[in-house]
Amino acid sequence: MVMSMLNLVIICDEKRVFDGEAKEVRVITDNGPVTILPQHQPYMAKISDEVSYVTDSDACVSTKIMSGFVYTNGRSCFIVVHKDAGIDNLR
Repeated sequence: MVMSMLNLVIICDEKRVFDGEAKEVRVITDNGPVTILPQHQPYMAKISDEVSYVTDSDACVSTKIMSGFVYTNGRSCFIVVHKDAGIDNLR
């Protein structure tokens, strides 16, 4: 069985710092933690504190952020963070 993947795009300071596939994306919103999986209902929220995602090789990449927002349509997930978010380890 082939597992569905999300196309994940992370943008910081108007540049793509990550563009690839992810099994899941985890973010912290003002209302608490949210896990976004493939086929997730359309969703948009302000995010803070942390962003993490799981790659197709089951590696988990995580970093602290200051602020941003997330949007998904179930096939793609876009995360936009402030340029001072300190996301160097997502590259």
